Amino acid sequence: MRFSSQRRYPRKSGVIEVETEGRRIIVRVKEHGSFESGSATLSPNFKPVLRIIQDVLKASDGRILVAGHTDNRPISTTRFRSNWALSSARAVSVAHGLFADGAIDESRFTVTGYAATKPRVSHTTAAGRARNRRVEVVVYQALDDELNKELEVLRTEDPEVYQAVRKELMQRFNLSPDEIFQPIRRRVLPFCLRHRGPFLLRS
Repeated sequence: MRFSSQRRYPRKSGVIEVETEGRRIIVRVKEHGSFESGSATLSPNFKPVLRIIQDVLKASDGRILVAGHTDNRPISTTRFRSNWALSSARAVSVAHGLFADGAIDESRFTVTGYAATKPRVSHTTAAGRARNRRVEVVVYQALDDELNKELEVLRTEDPEVYQAVRKELMQRFNLSPDEIFQPIRRRVLPFCLRHRGPFLLRS
């Protein structure tokens, strides 16, 4: 899995896109094709897309965040008093669609709505507002026990090398402190534990 790679599903007309960032897998569900304007009811035609997202989630361990996002145009209806209510309801609809059949443990899920507070692009154009109306399904991949043990040993026995590993990975792959790419760790950590000396990650 590459960093900051992006993959689209043209057969679904761009309804979803999948991106990886460090240890996170982000599945973006666009409003077009999934919800009617101002509605939190999933389109029946969206069910095949839910199966695709389920396959992504079932292939990965870790907790799952389902987050709804809207544009900045105010909404006030009998059902939704604000974009906060709409974004939250849409996130709930997607989450229910993903775990309703029992294929994924619902205890892995956290559901929230952000209204228009986390736009991907500016709200100043119609195209921008359309891009910002979305539901994101974010998988935070867990580290396995073996890797956690290796990290703990390295942190305890040689903090300097531990910090060097951490810094190198963060700089090379533009990661936040809690996002370390697992396959690279599998190669780097055993090397560091054996050699206890300076190292350089090679591409």
